[in-house]
Amino acid sequence: MRSGAKLAVLAVVAGAASFAIAQSAKRLAMIPHEDLPPPNGDHATPMIGSSSSSSGPAAITAGDKLLPKPSSSTTKSHTDEPVLGTRDFGADRKTTMAPDSATDPDSLLHYVSVFNPDVLPFKRMSALDAVNDDYTLKIGHAALIDVPVGGTTDKARDRFWGSVLVQLSPGTDVPLPSVAPDMRILSYEIKPKTTLKFSKDGADNFYVRSDESSASGTYRLVFLVDADAGYFAPSLPTKLRYRTRDVARMAPPELLTTLPDRVRRSAQVTLDKLGVDPDMELGVVFNKLVEKFRRFEGKKLPPSTGDIYRDLCDSEAGVCRHRSFAFMITANAIGIPTRLVQNEAHVFVEVWFPERRWQRIDLGGAALKMEVSGADNKTLHRPRADDPFAKPSQYANNYTQLEGDIQGLTKQQIDDKHKPLDQSPASGSFDPAGAGSGSAGAPDRITPDPTLPTVTQDPKKATPHLEVTTADASAYRGDIVHVEGHVSASGRALADHPVDVFLAPAGQNGAHPIPLGRTVTDAAGHFTQDFTLPGTLDLKTYEIFLASPEDVTYNAALSN
Repeated sequence: MRSGAKLAVLAVVAGAASFAIAQSAKRLAMIPHEDLPPPNGDHATPMIGSSSSSSGPAAITAGDKLLPKPSSSTTKSHTDEPVLGTRDFGADRKTTMAPDSATDPDSLLHYVSVFNPDVLPFKRMSALDAVNDDYTLKIGHAALIDVPVGGTTDKARDRFWGSVLVQLSPGTDVPLPSVAPDMRILSYEIKPKTTLKFSKDGADNFYVRSDESSASGTYRLVFLVDADAGYFAPSLPTKLRYRTRDVARMAPPELLTTLPDRVRRSAQVTLDKLGVDPDMELGVVFNKLVEKFRRFEGKKLPPSTGDIYRDLCDSEAGVCRHRSFAFMITANAIGIPTRLVQNEAHVFVEVWFPERRWQRIDLGGAALKMEVSGADNKTLHRPRADDPFAKPSQYANNYTQLEGDIQGLTKQQIDDKHKPLDQSPASGSFDPAGAGSGSAGAPDRITPDPTLPTVTQDPKKATPHLEVTTADASAYRGDIVHVEGHVSASGRALADHPVDVFLAPAGQNGAHPIPLGRTVTDAAGHFTQDFTLPGTLDLKTYEIFLASPEDVTYNAALSN
């Protein structure tokens, strides 16, 4: 049982307020009640527990999941996590790629998870957007431009935590994985502490560096990013009906790939066989391209003709890198800006459309097994719409759809990923009424208001103990109030546990509660949070209440 903390709200007057720590007030025997509209309903935000004293929020919401900030530990994990800036597996960036003739199915793929929600297997490590006359792919414009840190996310963007080990030396740009070409760095935390600068090249490959003379060694970098949600849910433009040639006409000049004459002539053979040309409607052309390269199969190539591109297209043989390479050449030949993107386990393409900008297009692959490391306790990213393009049988049942032998993921992770959008929301959704509840749109806020129905407690679940440990004793309307607390269950601290904070007029047993917001506990079960007091509060004494929603392990709870 905890003692309720009291807060006096003062009139706005000249001078500073006194912020003494509240002492024990009185015991309130409370049982959970529901339901309450989400805090700040008119200003919904996916950021949970953000504080002026911290670098970024304590957690984010992703659909019906609450994703706490990753640990900032600097030690390697038991999965032998790669270190960016070294030659470790999963840490290298390739600046060129030459097509090969090893088109049999891959026996085993290894993928290292970096983000949460995890974009598996579509992490961007190396993007290539230019072609030599021998078909070698490369980065067209390697010069770096700075990427600012900060910004406000919104409902048009999806959010992700990133966590990597990085080996820094002063002034050295280290390749950094990304989720999308327009990824923004909203905040970061690094231990040992140092100042970082982020940048990217013309193909939107990201880099990180420190210019501090003392920055040398291996660091843990935790960063929060967002990206345009449309990138993950590809679609044709919808405002107008475009001819294919309109795409090249409307694309920024720096995105257009100039193919060498030999490469263009070879690609024209494929376009002629498909019966497409730039004057045809974009949707017709694009679907034919996607269907063609999604039909590739993992099998041996026939004897070489000396033109690897033609060999691949004519035989429809190859795994993900062959499909993506041949697609990139063909799409650029007809005027659709296209890049090849790869990581240690998969290769896919990005295409640019008017209105839509860059779109992630998966062409599938051929592998007998995929092994994932670093995905423990993560959720898998759920785009806001399904891929609408042609899906021949060769594409439908492969590892990119999380079909087949996938190791390192739980059945629950895969089942959650496969749920239709009408059963579980997309990761980009941050409706506070659904966040953390375990089901789309279900109310999860528990309120101390004793006039509402009580919540049924499951005797098989533990009930958390919520305690306010420190709180400001007074504050002005519209000002900040500082609250700290602790959450435990069965005598053990609860980490990464969501906590809602309320004010209620003193002496009324929690009636007429006013939501201040949500926070989340750290590894020791503690939380520290600054909340803004509504400017319309009456000038009186209030009590601070804590609440936490029910989840698969714990009952809903209120501070007592």
